[in-house]
Amino acid sequence: MIELQNIIQHAYKNSDDFRNRMIAANLEPRDIEAREDLCKLPVLKKEDLPTLQKEFSPFGGMTTMEASKMVRIFMSPGPIYDPQSIEGDNWRFSEALEAANFNENDIVQNTFSYHLSPAGFMFDGALRRLGATVIPAGTGNTELQIQVMKDLGVTGYVGTPSFLTILLDAAEEKGWNVGDELKLSKAFFTAEMVTAEMKQRCDKLNICAYEGYGTADCGLIAYQDKQGPGLKLTETALVQLCDPLTGQELPQDGGEGEVVVTLFDEIYPLIRFGTGDLSRWVKGFEGQRLEGVLGRVSDGVKVKGMFVREKQLTNTIQELGFQTYQAIVSRENNQDQIEIMIETAELINDQIVAKIKDIIRVTPIVKVLPKGSLKPDSKKLIDTRKWN
Repeated sequence: MIELQNIIQHAYKNSDDFRNRMIAANLEPRDIEAREDLCKLPVLKKEDLPTLQKEFSPFGGMTTMEASKMVRIFMSPGPIYDPQSIEGDNWRFSEALEAANFNENDIVQNTFSYHLSPAGFMFDGALRRLGATVIPAGTGNTELQIQVMKDLGVTGYVGTPSFLTILLDAAEEKGWNVGDELKLSKAFFTAEMVTAEMKQRCDKLNICAYEGYGTADCGLIAYQDKQGPGLKLTETALVQLCDPLTGQELPQDGGEGEVVVTLFDEIYPLIRFGTGDLSRWVKGFEGQRLEGVLGRVSDGVKVKGMFVREKQLTNTIQELGFQTYQAIVSRENNQDQIEIMIETAELINDQIVAKIKDIIRVTPIVKVLPKGSLKPDSKKLIDTRKWN
């Protein structure tokens, strides 16, 4: 596999972190020539990125370009700093959007955030590559968003399924219907589970909906093309399913494993990168199609498209002066919510809530509990959601 050999040699020569990883594993570039050789190299865990980036600011020594030469730098919860090395389709999502029939005739409402998170630019660049007109709507502002959707004849939506639910509900309250006042005909979802209820609603409204899977670090990993079950692997990365403990690639009928990605990116060569997501191969399409994200290896829980990590949340709560808390993630009216119960005799003011939101990037519901309500050894972050 020439492409793999080339990226290994390039990264070894130009990336301090990758070279150090290879040396620590007693490897040289000639030792990794094919897919099966990748397992000689330990998996680089996503959860280790914040520590690595603190030690070797800002990208942990993994990039082959100076930070001052990057187009943009984003921040994901952790914090993790994500570089954008080129303008346009840096994260390669045009492959997925093209399969979902987005094209130059579309006006697309991009409801992912353009603020610190890369998601907004991730889809903006991909849509522009396909020639679509983009409305950089971002998150929130429901009334304004449905007005824009109606006034501009928006044909496509990109964002989370839960936010489209909010927009459709708000439009229906005004008596605006898809096919009449609203011209919406296609949608692309990522960052959240797409429920059976949402799929049925899109079908009923003749909205052709697709979904994809990617991360801020890796960009596109897999996407729905409706040419087969599950999600088709991108052609722009090498994807393995590995044992979360040993890092060894699982046999193709080996059940759930961690999604481990190798990017052929000369500027940010993530090699053997463990996303922390669990998946399995679609039966009959082993090595080609994933069943989707089935869970998390670490303690990260995805809420409204953002990963909330127990360690990060605990540090934030303690910095605010509280010691004992419990956070419960649930789903109400098809919307994720996180409720944080804090043991304290004090009042929880808006500044405290805002501080927590700034860190986890999700607005929490914060409640006060009397001292002694929670057991000291109780689990801090609980996900109560059940998915069909």
